[in-house]
Amino acid sequence: MKILMILDNEFPPDSRVDKEIKSLLTIAEEVHVAAYTRLNKVRLEKKDGLFIHRKTISKFGYKTKAFPLVLPMYFNFWNSFVDELCETYNFDIVIAHDLPMARIANRLKKEKGIYSICDQHEYYSDWIVETQHMNTLPGKLIKLLSNWKKFEHKELSYCDLVLTVAEPLRKNYIKEHFIPKNKIVTIPNTPSKSVFNHTNIKPEITNKFEGKDVILYAGGMDILRGIDVAIEALPILVEDYPNIELVLVGNLVNTYNPLSKAKELGLSDHLNLIGWVNEDDLPSYMAASKICFFTPPSHRDEINMTIATKIYQYAIMEKPIITGRAKLMKNYVESNGLGYSIDETNPEDFASKARLILDGDFKLPDEPKFVLWEDTIKPLLDRIEKAGIIR
Repeated sequence: MKILMILDNEFPPDSRVDKEIKSLLTIAEEVHVAAYTRLNKVRLEKKDGLFIHRKTISKFGYKTKAFPLVLPMYFNFWNSFVDELCETYNFDIVIAHDLPMARIANRLKKEKGIYSICDQHEYYSDWIVETQHMNTLPGKLIKLLSNWKKFEHKELSYCDLVLTVAEPLRKNYIKEHFIPKNKIVTIPNTPSKSVFNHTNIKPEITNKFEGKDVILYAGGMDILRGIDVAIEALPILVEDYPNIELVLVGNLVNTYNPLSKAKELGLSDHLNLIGWVNEDDLPSYMAASKICFFTPPSHRDEINMTIATKIYQYAIMEKPIITGRAKLMKNYVESNGLGYSIDETNPEDFASKARLILDGDFKLPDEPKFVLWEDTIKPLLDRIEKAGIIR
């Protein structure tokens, strides 16, 4: 069996894609990943059944990614790319990450009879309209011309199987888009025990933070991640905890710049922007931390219906968690005694909960509860087998 994954991004991927690749390689002869590149990376890499295919996207072509429903250039780039691959390889399955790539996967289903799976990392139609670039003056015009709800309905209804990250999202897709229950599977974005464990700790990383009171955020960074509330809490905390350090690990998205916020507050020395790291290094940064947090704005359906993978990662590494009021994450953290929920718009609330943890007034349960990817992915692997695709 040969699987094609279409990744709407650069490769290396996010952790969900990486975990999915490793799991699929346990049942597939080959897994091929198609990704664009703006960095002149190697066009083809092969290793142990994994094929990474990259195609350079022009600066203009990349910019059209922001409005593919208005101008077709971005979809044209992908159609050309996957057609080149299909001429060489005989794929049995195509998996699209995330919603925009569903159109490409479904065309392959229609024209070539390839089984199409759409992996929904986000409740895309709810998320996209809140992004920073969609709320600039030109972005608002593009938003008016881009009916993502209609696109979501059409593409998810046509594909063979939909994957979603949380059960409330699954129920929402069934209700809103009338997707048959047997056509949609929940695959929570849980951590892999092969990476997130207490033996995978690198002293060369943890030693850098010795003597520091580290508050950690791990993941992509933009205005929708709630990072500013932690930065704004620093002036409240720094007097009592002079060694406090806010450590941010991950890529900056769009024009978001946490360093400028810290500079405004005169606390640049207490913010450490690490940037992107390999997933294998994340446990070490968590091990070096006193607190881990994720406090996104909770007014969106998408954020209330999901538990971010970073929450699961923090839990498995047994770190106290500060999260916002988003329903599923708040319930998961509080009901399992993993930390505190705060008003994500209130730096004083963040600081007060951080103080409780730093002063030792909060204790994790002896056996924190968490779910592992190795168990989470089983429904997808079983579904592929039952579909009779393996041959």
